[in-house]
Amino acid sequence: MPINVYSVRNHLEEEGWQLISDAYKNLDTELEMKCPEGHLQTQTYRHWRKHPQCEICMAGDPYKVKKNKVPIKKIDTIRILALDAATIITGYSIYDDGVLVSYGTYKVDKDLPTEERINQIKKWLIAAIKEWEPDFLGFEHIQLQSYGKNSSQFQVETYRVLANLQGVLLDVAFEACIDHGLVYAVEWRKYCGVGEGTGRENKKKQAQDKVKLWYNQDCTQDEADAICIGKYFVSYLKKTKSTWGEVL
Repeated sequence: MPINVYSVRNHLEEEGWQLISDAYKNLDTELEMKCPEGHLQTQTYRHWRKHPQCEICMAGDPYKVKKNKVPIKKIDTIRILALDAATIITGYSIYDDGVLVSYGTYKVDKDLPTEERINQIKKWLIAAIKEWEPDFLGFEHIQLQSYGKNSSQFQVETYRVLANLQGVLLDVAFEACIDHGLVYAVEWRKYCGVGEGTGRENKKKQAQDKVKLWYNQDCTQDEADAICIGKYFVSYLKKTKSTWGEVL
């Protein structure tokens, strides 16, 4: 019997789950679903059939996620540190075995020279790696954006500064021998269902709404973006690595 969205929905409902997605292509299609406890998450049908378990339930109460408080890393845990890096406010999120455990921001004095701000963020990341012991670093890729009615105008100076920052952070990851990756905003927003309509503020508000829906957390725009970036990389690593151990 061929598998389609209706058979998948029926199978999930038999186990007390709810299928939110209305489209299904194959076993590796990312599907949005709710567990019997109402926790929203994204899994493939292939993964769910083998392990019909809610990662949030197995990790305990998802609403105990602590802002700015990072738990001690457990043995054999794969930890992802995701960053929405900027030279003034950098949002971060931490996922242990695919479950959000902490998030927050690191702020730098905006009146400092650019080089000093980048140096402070570099030192913060080095300290965070030493203390939090991430196995993977996920960064949002920079991109040159147009502004105003004249699309030929670009925020070149902002792009230059962010390029300098990104190069420094990638070098930190390289020196620490930590696996890392880059994702464009359009990619993680598509994965997280963010980006309907137009306007930067609208998209950031949608990210905040998603985080509220997923984790019942009220967070800033920078934190919400970092949480979404981390969620994207959880899925990315599960799809590209045959085992989590390949991240190490």
